[in-house]
Formats: sequence, C-alpha cells, structure tokens
Amino acid sequence: MKTELPTDPAELRELLMAERARREQAEAQLPALLALSHIPELNPNPILRVSAMGQLLYANPAAGFMARELETTGPSRLRPLLVQATTSALHTGAVQQREIMANDQHFLLSAVPVVEYHYAMLYLTDITAQRQAEESLREQYSFYESVMTHLPAVVTVLDPNQRYRYVNAYAEPDPAQRQARIGSTFADHCARKGLPGELAVRRRRLFERAVNTSALVSWEERWPDTNTTAHHHWLCYYQPVFGADEVLRQVMCYGLDITTLREAEARTRESEAAALAQQSFTNLVLDLNPNLIWVRDAEGHTVFENAEMKFWRRHMTELAGASSMEAGMSKEEIQTSVMADQEVLRTGQPLTTQVSITLANGEVRWLQTVRCPLVMADGTAQVLGVSTDISALKNAQHAAEAAATARENFLANMSHEIRTPLNGVLGMTSLLAKTGLNEQQRNYTAVIQHSGRHLLNVVNDVLDMAKITSDNLELEQMAFNLCDSMASACQPLTIQAQEKGIRVLGTRLQDSCLHPWVLGDSYRLNQVLINLVSNAIKFTPAGGTVTIGGYYVSETEDTLTTEFRVTDTGIGIAPDKLDSIFQEFTQAYADTTRQFGGTGLGLSISRALVAQMGGQLTVQSESGKGSSFAFRITLPKANAEARQMALPTLAPMQEAAVRGARVLLVEDNAVNREVAQLLLEAHGVAVDEAASGIEALELFELNYYDVILMDIQMPGMNGLEATARIRAHADTRRAATPILALTANAFRADAEKYSAAGMNDTLPKPFDEAELLSKLASLIAGVPAPLVDVKPAAAAPTAAPLPLPLPPTAAPTSLFDLALLHQTAHSNTTFINRILASFHTNTPGSVADLHAALAASDWHYAAAVAHKLRPSLKLIGANTLVPWMEILESKTGPDAARREATLALATGLTEVLAALPKV
Repeated sequence: MKTELPTDPAELRELLMAERARREQAEAQLPALLALSHIPELNPNPILRVSAMGQLLYANPAAGFMARELETTGPSRLRPLLVQATTSALHTGAVQQREIMANDQHFLLSAVPVVEYHYAMLYLTDITAQRQAEESLREQYSFYESVMTHLPAVVTVLDPNQRYRYVNAYAEPDPAQRQARIGSTFADHCARKGLPGELAVRRRRLFERAVNTSALVSWEERWPDTNTTAHHHWLCYYQPVFGADEVLRQVMCYGLDITTLREAEARTRESEAAALAQQSFTNLVLDLNPNLIWVRDAEGHTVFENAEMKFWRRHMTELAGASSMEAGMSKEEIQTSVMADQEVLRTGQPLTTQVSITLANGEVRWLQTVRCPLVMADGTAQVLGVSTDISALKNAQHAAEAAATARENFLANMSHEIRTPLNGVLGMTSLLAKTGLNEQQRNYTAVIQHSGRHLLNVVNDVLDMAKITSDNLELEQMAFNLCDSMASACQPLTIQAQEKGIRVLGTRLQDSCLHPWVLGDSYRLNQVLINLVSNAIKFTPAGGTVTIGGYYVSETEDTLTTEFRVTDTGIGIAPDKLDSIFQEFTQAYADTTRQFGGTGLGLSISRALVAQMGGQLTVQSESGKGSSFAFRITLPKANAEARQMALPTLAPMQEAAVRGARVLLVEDNAVNREVAQLLLEAHGVAVDEAASGIEALELFELNYYDVILMDIQMPGMNGLEATARIRAHADTRRAATPILALTANAFRADAEKYSAAGMNDTLPKPFDEAELLSKLASLIAGVPAPLVDVKPAAAAPTAAPLPLPLPPTAAPTSLFDLALLHQTAHSNTTFINRILASFHTNTPGSVADLHAALAASDWHYAAAVAHKLRPSLKLIGANTLVPWMEILESKTGPDAARREATLALATGLTEVLAALPKV
C-alpha cells in the first residue's frame, strides 16, 4: 500500500523532523544493542538456536562442537537429542529440561520455544563438576559403608537419648533386625535377646559418665551365651561427640569380641605348671646331650651353656692352667669363633663351620658347629650354637683322603709305567709297517697296532673308574659303522681264540641290518664287546666254542636298536654268583684270579657303560655248561653329513695342513723342546721356543702364531696362568689363538680342567708324532675333532732300511735305554744326537737345583725339578730313577723319605750323565 506524502510544506517538515528524531534515537540505542549482542558470544555455556526442522540458526562459540554435530550428516548421538528437545518445546509451547552427555561432559539442557518464529533457543549449562562431586560423595559413602560392613567389631551410634541411630552389620547381621533396632535402646535389645537387665543399667551409667566427662570410657562385659553354658567377653568403648556449640550430638559405641583372648589367657594359666615341668625336662635333655650347646649375645657374652659345654670349659681351663677357657685358646681360634658369630648376626642365616682346637696338652680336637640366629622377644638377636666333636670322623676322613691319594698316585704311576712300553710297541710296529711286508704281515701289523692302541685306552679307563661309578663319564657322539666297529673289535680276539684251540662262530650284524651307521661312542661299545669276548675265551677250554653275534632288533626313522650276544661253552657260573660278578674287583670264585688272571674290573665297567648307553647287561649261565652275556642298545642314526665327516682322511693331508704354520712352543725342559722342535720342523713347521710363561707372553706380543703348545707345570707362571693372560688379550682375534696343552699326566680329569681354563686340546708326553700332527692340523683347521685318523695306513712295500748302529756305550744298560728315543726320532741320527747333546747341556743344572733343594729342605722345589725331568728321563729310558721322582711328586710322605729321594735322584742323574754317550 503506497503512502501519500503531505503536500503542505509544514506538514512535510514536521514529518521529516519526526523521522530524524527516531533515527537519532535508534543510533543512540545502537551501542547498547551491540553490547547486548556480545553477551551470548561471551557466555561460557553453549547457546544454540534451532529451527523446527532441526536446522542450526545460531551457535555461540561455546557451542562450537555441538554446532558441528548438528551440521554433520553422519552418525551422531548428540544431534537427535538436540533436535528432539527443539521439537518437543515447539510442540508443547513450554520450556523443556533434561540432562545430556556431550563431549564427556554433563549438561543441563533447557529448550525455550519461540513459537511465532518457529525456532527454539537451547541453553546448556555445564554441570560436570556437580555430578563428579555427587559421584565422589556416593563413592565415599560406599567406601565407608563397606568398611563399616566388613569391620570385625561392633559399631553403633547413639543419640543423646541413648537410642540407636546406626548399627553396623557385625553388630546385627540380619538387615531387617538391624533396621528394627534403629530408634530403640540397649535396654530394648537386652529384653529382646534375653540378656541380663544389669547390662543395660551399667551401660546407662557409663553413658552418662562419658557425656559428663567428655572423654572416652572403656569397660569389659561378660554376656551369657543363650545357646551354651559358655560366656562371651566384650571390650566396649563410649566416645561422646559434641558440636561447635558444645551440645551433645551423638555417642559412638565400639565393641570388640575378646572371648578368644580370655580363653587363651585361661589356657595359659592352666598350662603354666605344665610349662614349668616341660622346662625342667628340657633342661635335663640339654644337660644329658653329648653335644656342646651354648647361647651368646651380640657382645659375645655367654648366656647359656649345657652341662657338656661347662665340662668342656672346665677341662680346657684345667689343661691350660689358666683362669678361663679362652686363655687356653689361640688368638686365631678365638677370632674365628667371633667372626662366625658376627656372620650369623649379620645375615640372619644359619652357619655350619668345622674348626680345629689345639688343647694345652697338644691334642687336636675337631668341632663341627651349627650356629643359628636366636631372636628374643624384645627383638635382640643372639647366637645359638651346637658343637659336635668330630675328631674321630676327621681322623677317618684324613685316612680316607690319604688312601684316595695313594690310589690316585698308584694309578697314575701304573699308567706311566704301562704307557712307556706301549709307546715302544706302537712305535716299533709303526716302523715295521714302513718296511717291505707282504699282505698277511701288514694285516698282522695292523692288528698289533689296533690292539696296542686299545690297550692304551683301557689304561686310561682304569683311571676313569671313579667317574664311571659316579655317573660322570661322558660318552662321545660320533658317527661310525656298527658292523665294522664290531668286526674290528673282535678280529684280534678271534685269532687269540683259534691259537688256544677254540672254535669261533659268529653272526655278523650286517646280515640283518641294512643301515648300520649310528651316532655314539664306538670305543666304549668295543670295550664292552672285547671284555665279553675276552672273558669267553679265558673261561673256555681248548676244543670249546665261542659264539659272537650282532642282531638287528628294530628301528624307527631316527634310531636303530641292536642286540649283541657272546656265548661260550666254558666253565659257567653258579646261580648264587651271578650278581657278584658285576661288582668291582670281584670274581665268581676265590681261585679265579690264580687260574685265569684278571682283576675282576671288566664286567663292572661293562655293565656301567651299557647302562649309560641306555641298555642293560644280562647274563645266563649254569656251572659246567657255559655262559651267555647279552645287551641291547638303541642309538641315533647317523645322517649323510655325519658319515662323511667320520671317513678317515689320508695322511698327506695331515702334513699339508701343518706345513708353513708358525707355532709357539712353551716348555721349560730343554730336552722336550728339542724333541718337539725336531718333530715339527721335519714337517715344515716354524717353531719359536719359550722356556717360561713370561717369555711366552713376550713372544706372543711380538708375533702371530697359528697354534701355541703350552706346558702345564713351569716355574714362575705356569701354563694355566699364561693361558688366562692370552685369553684376556685386547685383540680378540689373537686372544682366540688355539692352545694345545702339554702334560705328563694321563688322567682325563686333567684334560677337562685344562679345557675349562681355555685350552683347546691336550697332548700327553712323550709326544706321539702322528697324534701331535693330527691335533695341530685340527686346531689350524678350526675343527673340534682331529682332522685325520691317526691309524697308520698300510705302507707300500719298500726296501727295509738298515738299522743305525748305536755307539758302543749306548747299548741298553740298567741306567738308560734309548729304544724310545730311536722310535721317536724314527732312527734319525741327527735328531738323536741333538737330544743327547741337549740332555748333557741342561741336566747338570737340574742336579745343582736338587742339591740346593736338599740343603734348604725345600721339597716343593725338589718336586718341581723332578716333574720337569720326567719326560726327558722317560725319553732316554732312565727307568731306575722313576721311583725317586714318584716319592718327590707325591703330596704326602715323611721328610726323611723326601730327603732320601732327592739325594738318590741327584746321584742317579750324575751316573746317567757319566754313562750316556756324548756327541
């Protein structure tokens, strides 16, 4: 509708003025309106304006995340709530309120409808802190309610009129009855439970006392048990609680059931008399105990001693003629005892010690003492000691140790004495094999070599008997052909049986076993077979029969099970003797050794070896009808790779592996150095010599070596110490240089000790040329097993070399025998002459050392000199001097015997030097 403007100027002017006034008024109000428009923007609570269609019309900054929820089209939990609140407010025309969760916050949503414009204003107030406070209050209430519910004590709250306001679950387990007690009094409770009324009267009086004194009041009550004749004892407390206006608000009542405590006290009183009687009995037992029993405090003061300890104290005091037992003890003995007590007090752990005490009359008594910490009721700690006189046991132990040492020395000496002629046998056989022999002679020579090497291994097994009986013997796991191993073991015995006139029948394992390659210890298996066959031959007369059989039993993909059986038609064994034949050094009959020989050790070793291989050695026999020994074992199969590694390597590869190598030889004996140097240089090995551990370390720092030959016993720094220094070298490559231990000891336990010290292998003295080269080749190649099979190959027929004549004075005498030297040198005259010259040069110094040790009575030094001389004297066959060296090297023996041995060895060396040819 179009408005007509007035035509009259006055009216028009008046209209313009009015319009101007309105405009000025509007402009004047504009700042205020603008300020008001900022209020929603500054509101920290979200404000939204949403249309009836759910469209966002406005959102202040605080509602940014809600605005984004409304504008998105994807899934949303918040958008439906906001739209629903808007729709509901517009539909009802009234303000709608509800709580919602948004962005992990609690909000109170107020939807205010604006019906005429078809939208609603949504005001959200953050009430998160309020809800968290309410939740915290609920959790606290739940916590305290849980504490009160599970508290093992009565807790009640009384109002000023002594009426119950609260009763916990311990006081009244039934919820209904617990609620019924609220508002009642203790007198009502007594009437309901049938308790004496005096209890309520007393409580009323105690309640008033607590209120009047404003202090805690405690007392003890005794309630009759309505179901039994017993009583309940309660320890009760009243604690008044006043407000800030000093007006009584409530009284807390606590009750603890002390029935068990009072009953225990009653039982304690009843048992006091019995305890006193028991104490008297205990004292009597302690006094009659033959052990020394005592208690000392932390300051070392004696708190208790039994009768035996008191007797011991008096006895030592009287012997010393002193005022106290301690005066008759040495400072070391007292200090040892004090330190042991302090150790127990410090650690709080028992301690067992063995100490010797020398009495004033010279008698030595041994005490084994067990000390235990004794914690007293006040927390202080004392030491309880129980000492047992073990003097007789110690004497027996020392005797047993001496016997064990003597046995060990005997076995070692026996080993040396057997090994020396065996080396001669093997060496001469090796030389014989290099001469022109026919096929049969070469076979006989091979049998001799095989038997000799096996005998040498048996000697070592005698030394390992202690290991076998203690299950500490380790079996090798090498690939071998079970059929070939059995045939190799039995071949020399077959010849022996035929020479005795015994028929030998056999069933070869290869007849029934198609795949005989296994992993195991072929030598140990052969040892058992040889022992069984040897026994069968020994106890079977001429004309009899020995049957040897190997039989296939079963196999799996990984294992092979076989049985070995040796049957004879000999004298047999009585049924009551079948168990005893497996005992050490035991034979079936007393005259067996006289008639047939032997030590009775073989079957015990065999049974132990079979058991360690997982089998059992059994016997079936009858007197006069022969015996049958059998065992069954299961061994892992050997794969193709293991079989290939087990094949023997040709001897030329051995020499090729060591030729050009550089070796450091560490040996304090000049003769031994000469022998090793000649052997090695003949095969193209460069040798640097060191006469001591210190000199060896100096050379090691200057040069790189492929292998180090390290003697064990040397003056100053021994071989083990030098090895440790080498293994600790900063250059890890040089620190890993292979080390071959040189030792004159035949015990295999020593080889294990050397291996643990960092040495790679062990070589016994005197050196066997083939074994030395084999071990060197193995170490240079970096493999753990010997690179070559040391069995001598059959030599091609050659012209027999002419024997080298000895000088006239070099014939074997009672003082020396150069056969072993010739064998070692392969009759090389230059080699022999260098060894004899070295012996003449270095031995006089050893004689002087022996005389110096004799003058100073230094038997340890004399033993060291004897040990250093041992390989040289064995090489020249000076066997008459061996007994004197054994006496000096033994760990026990009187000084007179050592003096005699030192003088005899020095004199004998002088005689040998005078008789030995000079070159």
